[in-house]
Amino acid sequence: MAFRQVQDLLHWIGEFHEQLAKQYRELAGSQTDERMKMTLTFLADRETRMNRSMISYIEDAEPNLLKTWLNDSQEFNHTGALARIPECLGCTSVQDIRTNASTAHQTLIDMYRLRAELAAIPEESELFERLAQNQETEAKLQSRDIARLEIY
Repeated sequence: MAFRQVQDLLHWIGEFHEQLAKQYRELAGSQTDERMKMTLTFLADRETRMNRSMISYIEDAEPNLLKTWLNDSQEFNHTGALARIPECLGCTSVQDIRTNASTAHQTLIDMYRLRAELAAIPEESELFERLAQNQETEAKLQSRDIARLEIY
């Protein structure tokens, strides 16, 4: 599906977080190392929270912003975007998992920055800049918390 309006992209982002949460949860279920299992479960929970936050934002957002037509609509699919984020099947340490999660964050940050640059109206640019900033903050928090899990 090519995105036509801001709301289409925001729905896709929520689904992306949902898919990533599922991926992390499945990997957690296959782990025998307790730290790796805890790390993957932590990431799955955070992705679930980000999905819920996006759904909540969409429900409360300004309808005119949601219906803004995107310039330069792209074909974006979960399979293609998630392919940039390895499934971490070869992960042998918590550090490998942290690197994997960082790739997921950077994928979204890059997309948000691009959307902010291509925005048709200032409100759209502000939305995607905020999303990029939020994603960067989440990446830092996750990295810090995963480092703490490594210590224990």
